[in-house]
Amino acid sequence: MVATIVGLNLLFVITAAVAQRVTDDFSWWNRNEGLIFTIDQVHGVLFMMLLVLIALLHSREHWKPGFTISTMLLATIPLVSFWAERRTTHRVIAGSR
Repeated sequence: MVATIVGLNLLFVITAAVAQRVTDDFSWWNRNEGLIFTIDQVHGVLFMMLLVLIALLHSREHWKPGFTISTMLLATIPLVSFWAERRTTHRVIAGSR
């Protein structure tokens, strides 16, 4: 769930960054620069929480280091992070059976 929130937040942050550069100074994106900055900061905190959660899952589920590192790296790529989250969820569910 955290990975999905972080992924959606990242899509918003990227959209906002592009929109701020391609629109005029009076657009919604540029008038609400403070709000977008706050959302960007929240994204950073949520992403750090996601990395901690992945590390905790690594410990609890006894993942190989390669799987853990690849999950962390894939979480940094927009849209691919959704696939990585699904892959991880399937592994956790399969391990709990």
